[in-house]
Amino acid sequence: MKRLPLRFAWIMLCSASTTAYYSLKTIFYAHKKPPSRPKLDAIITAWARSLLNIIQLKYDIIDTHAIQFQEHTPYIFMSNHLSLYDIPLLLVSLPGTVRMVAKKELFKVPLWGDAMQQSDFVAIDRENGTQAIKDLELAAQKMTQGIRLWIAPEGTRSHDGQLQAFKKGAFNLAIQTGATIIPVTIIGTDKLLPAKTWRFRLGQKVSVYLGAPIDAKQYTLRDRMKLLQRVRDAIAAPLGGEK
Repeated sequence: MKRLPLRFAWIMLCSASTTAYYSLKTIFYAHKKPPSRPKLDAIITAWARSLLNIIQLKYDIIDTHAIQFQEHTPYIFMSNHLSLYDIPLLLVSLPGTVRMVAKKELFKVPLWGDAMQQSDFVAIDRENGTQAIKDLELAAQKMTQGIRLWIAPEGTRSHDGQLQAFKKGAFNLAIQTGATIIPVTIIGTDKLLPAKTWRFRLGQKVSVYLGAPIDAKQYTLRDRMKLLQRVRDAIAAPLGGEK
């Protein structure tokens, strides 16, 4: 069996122990009655920042539109997806109470999956259309509680850094809830652990671009593909306009 590089093993050990610690902490506070959302937000942010510190990641948040977030407005952040490190990166970069809409498989990870479920992350069953609709209905309920959702409309990570086809579910949700979509472009996280290697690149610098808000109330389900294309174009723009 091929021997893993020492650096890789050390990073994975540190990351796993950090995730276990903050997962237990999240589960503990989530069971308090009533659970304190600001406390859960702080724990989630501390976990995410710790993971980024382990790999010495540096990041810029670029908001040229100076977005002003409004109270009582449902928001959905939609981004490209390059790496598992997109999760902690966006949790420390995006403002407000942000929760991820993720594939159900992640919720099966011991401790971490329990912590996500207890802290209002939303699981999506991509293999069961009926259940997926129910999952999106739950996501809509979270938004009425002031939670801002993060969704990767590609549905999974890109293996070559290129934008993949977008799935329609996120746009149905945005239209049905009258949400404001914030396009987000991540650049550089695919270089942290290049594909088919075991070697982390420490001290990398990545960027998170926040695009201009898009009001989904301007669209109906009939023309959701127009909304999808508009969001895709906005995410692609910082990538050099890739379509």
